[in-house]
Amino acid sequence: MNNKKVLELVSKILIFKTEHCQHKHSCIRNTFQGASEAFIKAFIAKLCLNGLMLLLSLKKVMQSDKKLLNAFKILLNKTNFQLGLFMGLQTLLLKGIQCSLRTIRQKEDGINALLSGFIAGGLSFMTQEDNVKYLVRVYLFGRAVDCIYQSQVEKGRFKHRKIIPVVVFALMSTLISFAFFFEPEILPLDTYKMYQNFSGAEMNDSLWHMCNVQAWRNKINAAKSS
Repeated sequence: MNNKKVLELVSKILIFKTEHCQHKHSCIRNTFQGASEAFIKAFIAKLCLNGLMLLLSLKKVMQSDKKLLNAFKILLNKTNFQLGLFMGLQTLLLKGIQCSLRTIRQKEDGINALLSGFIAGGLSFMTQEDNVKYLVRVYLFGRAVDCIYQSQVEKGRFKHRKIIPVVVFALMSTLISFAFFFEPEILPLDTYKMYQNFSGAEMNDSLWHMCNVQAWRNKINAAKSS
C-alpha cells in the first residue's frame, strides 16, 4: 500500500460519520472533542472543590511554615488530573465504542448504549485510584438515582414533586452523618477530614467523638454476643 492510499484511508476515517449518528461532525472529531470537554469540566469541578477545602483549612494553612506551598498542594494536586482523565477516558471510550457499534450493527438502539456504557465505565473505572473511585461512585450513584426517578416520572408511575429529591438527598446525608459519628472507619479518609473541617471540632470534641464510637461498638458487640 503506497503513501497515497494510506493518506486516502486516513482521510476517510477522519471524516467518516455513520448514518445513524446525530452529532454534527465526524465520529473521530466528535469522540475527541467530547473527551477533551469532559476532561476540562471534571478538572475545573475538582479545582472548585479543592478551593472549598482550602477555605475550610485556611486557618491551619496560615499557621504552617510553607503557606503558599501547602495552599497550592490543596488547590492543585494529582486528583485534579486523575478525575479529569477518568471523565475524559470514559467519554472517549463511550463515544468511540458507540459509533463503532453503529457501524458494525448498522442500526441504533438501546443495545449500543448499554454495551458502550458498560465497557467504557468498567475500563475507565479500573484505571483509577481508590480516592478517585470514591468520588466517581458518589457522582454516578447520584446520577443513577436521578435517572431512575426521572424515567418513572416520564412513564407516569408517579408525579414529580419537589420534595422527593430533597428527601433522597436528606437520606443520603443521614447515612454519611451516621457513618461519621459511629462508623468512621468505613468513610474514605478525605471525606472524614472534610466533615471534621466542617464541624470545626477541637481536641476535646475529637476525644468525645472517639469515646462515642467505642461505646457504639461495645453496644453492637454486646448485642451480637447475647
